[in-house]
Amino acid sequence: MSLTTVSRILAALSAITLLGACNDSFSPLPNDPSFRGLTVVPRSAMLQAGQVVALKASLTDEHGDRLEGFIVSWRSSNDAVATVASSGEVVARSVGDAVITASVGGKTQISTIHVLARGQKLDPKGAKANIDPARRFD
Repeated sequence: MSLTTVSRILAALSAITLLGACNDSFSPLPNDPSFRGLTVVPRSAMLQAGQVVALKASLTDEHGDRLEGFIVSWRSSNDAVATVASSGEVVARSVGDAVITASVGGKTQISTIHVLARGQKLDPKGAKANIDPARRFD
């Protein structure tokens, strides 16, 4: 193999490597110093037993820019009252209160869920969540 051929092969490999590096997206790890805050919305919800609400978590850096690609762990303080899926979807099970905690990178944030009996009127001032009344889990 000639020196020119080897040089061309090395140049092509270098170009491929650089192109691959340019396509990599950068998202700091949650323990990175640029990781600042975790926000969960809604902060509270009032539901009737059987209703569902989707909680959303967002992670921001030190500039307030949203970070993508992180995995949030969700936990309910009382599974008998409200359960939470790995997607953040909360199902109201029975009358009572539950605190849903979102965790990522050592940061936590909560949403308080108040569950009323079926048929009990929701207080319009307390019903801040985006609830789908047609969606029920019996």
